[in-house]
Amino acid sequence: MEFAELESELQQWMLDAIHNGRSRSAVVDALLKAGYQPTIANAVEQCFRAHAPAEDAPSEQPPGAASSVTPSRKPDVRFPTFNTGVIPLGDQQVEARFAIRQPNIVLFANFLAEWECDALVEMSRPNLSPSRVVNTQHGAFELKPSRTSGGTHFARGETPLIADIEARIASLLKVPEAHGEPLQILHYPVSGEYRPHYDFFDPEKPGNQEVLAAGGQRVGTLIMYLSDVESGGATVFPRVGLEVQPQKGAALFFSYVGEHGKLDLQSLHGGSPVLAGEKWIATKWLRAAEYPAY
Repeated sequence: MEFAELESELQQWMLDAIHNGRSRSAVVDALLKAGYQPTIANAVEQCFRAHAPAEDAPSEQPPGAASSVTPSRKPDVRFPTFNTGVIPLGDQQVEARFAIRQPNIVLFANFLAEWECDALVEMSRPNLSPSRVVNTQHGAFELKPSRTSGGTHFARGETPLIADIEARIASLLKVPEAHGEPLQILHYPVSGEYRPHYDFFDPEKPGNQEVLAAGGQRVGTLIMYLSDVESGGATVFPRVGLEVQPQKGAALFFSYVGEHGKLDLQSLHGGSPVLAGEKWIATKWLRAAEYPAY
């Protein structure tokens, strides 16, 4: 989304925000909460680059620009290799239940406490809206029948609970918190599903260039299960014949970008339809470079 394409009233609002000393992240966060799509961040960056005071001007090439979207670029993130066993993480004694090397998939039990799961659900329930996907041809976020969930998100460190969970993710996966997208909370009612897809963005598709410009390529995903599911709702990896049934408090990690930026096509995955009950998950997507704080 380009700044020059915005309505004049919105352009003026951004300029007034800069004049009043608001930060980029605060401006983006306000726009997201007002219902704008994440691509609005590109317009905000253009506005700040052109109109912010000199001491607040960004570098010539901000994180996630050109070199971060080049397929041959080595990712800045290197995930650890996990073996089964207990991993102390503060108050949580996380257990790696299984670990697969190719594709890289690890299931952690006891990643979240039961009260944390319940709190995330209750914080999110009033703010759900239909989940969208990126159109790979022109970059718009659209509703599609392949994804039938409701969702919301929390800015990085938005509450003490969110900050604690993000710090735990960073400690477990050895990745800076600044590489994480906003924490997404997703709700799947009966029949809700997400058909098999990739979490990475195909750099050859023109519609993916804006999302790649903010933080570079996605390199890993952590799915945290906030509820058990009475029937259905498994996370499936059809190319390796793996199904993981949601277990409240557990977390499923998988990565899909190797050395030299090679994308792992075996990471194809989906959420099978919920047959009975409901499914709640929290998802943290991790980028190759720093992601804007909103």
